[in-house]
Formats: sequence, structure tokens, C-alpha cells
Amino acid sequence: MKPEKSSSKLLEVKKAQEIIFSNFSKLDSIDMPLIDSQNFVLSKDIVAPFDLPEKDNSAMDGFAVKHEDIIDKKITELEVIGRVGAENRSEIFLNTGQAIRIMTGGEIPKGADSVIPFENTDSGPMRGLDYPKKVTINASVNLGDNIRKAGLDYKKDSLVLRAGALLTPPALGVIASFGISNVPVIRKPVISVISTGNEVVMPGDDRKPGQIYDSNSFIISSAIKEAGGEVNLLNIVGDRKEDIESAILSCSMSDLIISIGGVSKGDFDLIKDVLLEKGEINFWGINMKPGKPLAFGSLNLEGDNVFQIGLPGNPVSAYVCFELFVRPIILKMKGVQEIMRRKIKARVTEDIVNYDGRRMYTRVKIFEKDNEFIAEIYNNQNSNILSSLVFADGLAICTEDCKVVKSGNELEVILLRG
Repeated sequence: MKPEKSSSKLLEVKKAQEIIFSNFSKLDSIDMPLIDSQNFVLSKDIVAPFDLPEKDNSAMDGFAVKHEDIIDKKITELEVIGRVGAENRSEIFLNTGQAIRIMTGGEIPKGADSVIPFENTDSGPMRGLDYPKKVTINASVNLGDNIRKAGLDYKKDSLVLRAGALLTPPALGVIASFGISNVPVIRKPVISVISTGNEVVMPGDDRKPGQIYDSNSFIISSAIKEAGGEVNLLNIVGDRKEDIESAILSCSMSDLIISIGGVSKGDFDLIKDVLLEKGEINFWGINMKPGKPLAFGSLNLEGDNVFQIGLPGNPVSAYVCFELFVRPIILKMKGVQEIMRRKIKARVTEDIVNYDGRRMYTRVKIFEKDNEFIAEIYNNQNSNILSSLVFADGLAICTEDCKVVKSGNELEVILLRG
């Protein structure tokens, strides 16, 4: 058995974050079909292989003309000599006194320098390949109007997307516009989730007297997915050491193992024992509320070193710890540059009393009033109150050395949305 590294003194939140974050880095790059790559992070720069658009083209349905014909020479009736559709390249040269029917996206013919919209003519839109023999211009345009220049969006060899960019629907559209069907991305971390306890059953299963339905697995698994990880959710593990050990051993291919429950000081809190036998505990216990009994360590599973985070069993404690310690490392493994939630300053609506000198994370709802943020405090801050998580979109931070925060005072708030 390896010695436990943690001491009886609770670790400060910032120090615990430094220890955990330092053990994780960006994962490997993989090639992925573009259609499946949304919410992945790009691992290499995308450079434009050609101009976008590739050619000068029309921004309107109308007629390509010489600007001097409709301004300088006051010619209002032009001979129409052809048609260019969005699918066509123009092979026609435009001479003085001539016009070409052109559709949106059609290549601007040589000799043309402006496009007159249909509504500025006596023609109006026409179907199919037809075009009139003549067209009368009713209203002029400025030189170059309604022409989209080649390379207006991207020039050949210019940077389209930088490595580290999150692939959103618009980003996928830009990549597709260059004909790229596969993209290099950072693979998503695989995170195994193990919920423990004889008292816990899955939703849909029969409950015995004294048992509760497992909410933690769904809160944490959903939060992992929201952060961009892949979840390997195991069946609930009872309070037997051999069952916990078997479950953990089945997670050797994971990038991280998260256990829920079994890390406090009860008789059946066995996660710590398995950690000590299969690896080591880096620390156990953080000076925060809620979330004090959090454990971090590493396991040797079939020759691979896999890190493990033990979350507390109370749902609020588990979720707050996830936000502070797990979500950032998921983003770090994905290759995201900014891994921490945004913070703001907000005025609290009630007094906050810090009884025991721990860093408190108070569930609040944020709204704006008179150009400043207000943090409405939920009326029950116990660590088993799920309604507080549904209510809250922020965590107001009361520091260790602050005994009382008066109503109306400002606190730093971690935003949980957006």
C-alpha cells in the first residue's frame, strides 16, 4: 500500500486547482468528418486553398452592364446579349450599349462593371434560361454596385480558422465552402462516471425503503457532455470494496475517472481505500463549502496511469466541485484556451454568514438593475437541495477570511451559464 500524501489540513481551492490542472494537457489530434465535428476544437490552422469567392460575381438577380452606358452616355435602353446563371462561368464580353441577364452568384462578364437589379428595369425576373432582347434601365446604380469581388471573404493562403477554435455551425460552413470534408480536431476526453452507495438506485428501477434515486450521475454526466467530454457511465456500485475495485479496473481506457460519493469519513466510504491500494491520493479534503470531501489521486490500471477525482455524494457539493475542478480540465484536454468560467461583480440581496472559515460558494440568480448586477440568494443553501441548482445561474464567492457579507455588498460571482 502506498502512503497517503494528504494531511489533515484542508487544501485551499486555488492550490487544489493548480495541482489538478497541472496534471492534464491537450489530448491527441484526430481526423474527423466535417459533419461530425461540431463542438470539437480545431487542432491545426485552416488556410484558404483558393479565393472565396473564387470569381467576381453578382450579389443580385438583374443585368450586368457598363456603368458608363447608364451614366455618362445617358443610354437607358440596352441590348441583352445573353444570360449567366449562378452555375455558369461567363464566356461573353460585354460591349458598349449591351447588357447580360445575370443571376445571384453568376460570374461578372468581362467588360461589365456594375449590376442593375431587376426591380430597376422594365424586365422583372424571368424563368429558366430566357432573357429579353432589350432592357430599359429605370434607375441607375453606383459604379461597382452589386458586385462581390473575388477574395472578398478570404484570399488564397489567408488564415481561415486558427488552431484552438471551437467548431461552431458557422465555422463548419466556412470550412465546407472550401470543399474540405475532414478536419483535424482534438479528440474529446473519455470520462468514466461511477456512482456509489447501497442507498442509491437508478431512475426506473424499484426502490427499497430508505433508498433514493440517483440524481448525481445525471447531473455530472450531463455537465461532462456540456463541457465537451464523452461519458462512460457505469452501473451504480454498492458499498463493497471488491465491487468498487472491479468498477475502477474496468475504466483503464479513460482519460479521467470520476467517482461520486464514498470520499467522506463514513464507515462505507471505500473509494479512498481503493485509491491507496491501486495508486495514490494526492489530496483529500478542500477548504470550501459546499464540497469539502473532494479527493484527487491517480491509479495504475493495467500499466496505465489514470487520474481519479472523487466527488462528494451530496448533489450540490458534487456539482460545485465539478464546476471548479473538473470542467476546466475537460476544456484543457480539449485544447480550449480559456478554461475558467467568466466572473462578474454583483450586489447580494441578503446577508451571508461564514460560520467556519471555509470559502463559500453561494447559489445565486443574476439580474441587472440600474446598470449593475444583482445576485439574488437562494433561500436554502444546504448541499442536498437540488432546487438551488435549478434556480442558480451563478456562484457568489465568500472568501475564507470574511465572516459576514452584508446585504448590498459586492461579491465576485462565477457565472454558470454562457
